[in-house]
Amino acid sequence: MQKGLEVAIMHVYPNVEHREYIRHLCSNFKKQFCGAFFSKKLWGAAKTYLPTKHAILLKEISDVIQDAITYLNKNHTQIWSRRKFGTSSKCDYITNNISESFNSWIGVLRYQPVLDLLDAIREKLMERVDKKRMLVKKWNGVLVPIAKNHLNDISKNLGQYEVCRSCDNQDEVKCKGKRWDVYLDERKCSCRVWQFRGLTCIHAATFIAFTRDVNWEKYVDSCYTIKKYKEAYAFEIAPMPGADQWKQQDGDKIYSPIIKRPIGRPKK
Repeated sequence: MQKGLEVAIMHVYPNVEHREYIRHLCSNFKKQFCGAFFSKKLWGAAKTYLPTKHAILLKEISDVIQDAITYLNKNHTQIWSRRKFGTSSKCDYITNNISESFNSWIGVLRYQPVLDLLDAIREKLMERVDKKRMLVKKWNGVLVPIAKNHLNDISKNLGQYEVCRSCDNQDEVKCKGKRWDVYLDERKCSCRVWQFRGLTCIHAATFIAFTRDVNWEKYVDSCYTIKKYKEAYAFEIAPMPGADQWKQQDGDKIYSPIIKRPIGRPKK
């Protein structure tokens, strides 16, 4: 994360869940404990949704070097594993660094003076929001395309799963010696993927197909509906005239900072 940005985000969004970028964590971890074994186990612990599997992977690391777990507990106190994620955001990303994505999006504009930078960002956001509103007009049905594609993909691979029904909304799904319990009315599965992503996991999909319920949309979180997508981009950013048309204001004149040449040879 960019220097200073972490403090700013904590200040602006004090009550939201803050997660740590796993690539940065692994990069710092390798400086202390290098090797493919540690990297594989750490990534596995970050990706898993299950607390039991997470604990097993960390124990395998501690069995080799106990100091590795001590290092993690001391230096990486934020949430970095899916098994600790909250279920309200319906986002399970562990590798998405929003600051780097934003820098890539604005490109060379970030080197502009603050006023020019803010105006350029406003213009880019205005165009982006309008494009999203135009895009959603082409969609049909209840769900956004990414949710539709997900349901279509998992519905093709249900043959290897076996359903042991308990009641109308509860069952066990078995496959290759493993078993998961599914609760349709609560939108819960013991694999925990459904709760975190908001999209039906393959175990829940197996049970839904078994019940012959054709209304799969009701088992997907509302954030994946076209209605919510429209609400997210319903606001409008008003256009602005050029700087030469702005009203002049009285006040202190702001000068550019004095640039001093640093000591040593300039960096390339």
